[in-house]
Amino acid sequence: MARKKTFIVVFVVAAVLIAAVTGSVYNATQHVPEFYTEALHVEPTTAHETGEVLEEQVFAFSNQVKKPRPWSLRLTDKQINSWLAADLKEKFPELLPEHIQDPRIAVKGKTLLVGCKYNGQSLNSILAVSLDCFLVEGEPNVVGIQLHNVTAGALPIPIGQLLSEIDTYAGKAEIPIRWQQRDGDPVALVTIPTTGKEIEGEIRIDALEFKDGEILLSGETIKTEEELEAEATEETQTPMASPPVSEPPAES
Repeated sequence: MARKKTFIVVFVVAAVLIAAVTGSVYNATQHVPEFYTEALHVEPTTAHETGEVLEEQVFAFSNQVKKPRPWSLRLTDKQINSWLAADLKEKFPELLPEHIQDPRIAVKGKTLLVGCKYNGQSLNSILAVSLDCFLVEGEPNVVGIQLHNVTAGALPIPIGQLLSEIDTYAGKAEIPIRWQQRDGDPVALVTIPTTGKEIEGEIRIDALEFKDGEILLSGETIKTEEELEAEATEETQTPMASPPVSEPPAES
């Protein structure tokens, strides 16, 4: 009888502990990061207008980089979130998988925060990740993206599955990615193409900067050595115009 009572007590205590742990884990997954709550507040009346301004900026920027000249682009996280809220689903309905909804970003200091709603078979939560983005020294046009602090709500989650999904979608978009480690975190190395359709030269990124609420990108499109040599050859082969022949003065 004593053993039976002991077993019942142990069972009840174990059940209570399991329920408490399960409840704590569930509550932790339902936590909403403060930055995501703020980023979700987009005024519907101005979202489309702000999104259109962003598209105009990006379009103008894409024209800038086509010609040999310095160029720059400045975007705010509010502009990007307005576009994500008003235009992403309408203009690119197949871009995100079904279990990902309402992506938003925030730039806090030099850190980029990215969050979204995740509705999976075994988990409904807010996924968030903090990123550090930088130009890789000694590798022209290579951007490093360091991933850390990946969470579901307030609960840290293994990063392996996220890396696998990143590789999958990068492969579909034909974006080559290399992986390295930095301070114990995975770093995706993405090479920005230096040439492209209608680009008269090579793209060179000089600066990528994140500061509160803003993303700044600057660089220059420069003529290639082949283009410079071709221009020089064309100049040397072009015959110089003969000076005009002066007529003799008329007799008085």
